[in-house]
Amino acid sequence: MRRSDEFERAAAHAAGLEDWNAAVANAVHSGISMADALAVFYLGKRSVAQAHEESVALLHQLGMDRKEIERAESHLTKLLKVKNLAEYEERLLGQRDSGQATKHLERFKAWAQGKLP
Repeated sequence: MRRSDEFERAAAHAAGLEDWNAAVANAVHSGISMADALAVFYLGKRSVAQAHEESVALLHQLGMDRKEIERAESHLTKLLKVKNLAEYEERLLGQRDSGQATKHLERFKAWAQGKLP
């Protein structure tokens, strides 16, 4: 969880500097780290795959309410979709992209934190 919080702070700092790509990339990594925290706590493992979609698959193994997992999965999936844009694509991201990533991160983390001690 600590790693997730660090990435979230870095995302907020980057957004404050209007470094939108860095803000989005850090928001994505914060979400991935939070998903890892859940997987470690409940399953004793975390995603080690290069494709971060495995983090989403691990959510389904947590044994929680299906609808809850689907809502959380939706936010994490939307974060993962912008990862390549932020880190590798030619198109530069903007304030709107950062705002959307932040919104999905906040919703995913709020849910996840409620599931951890």
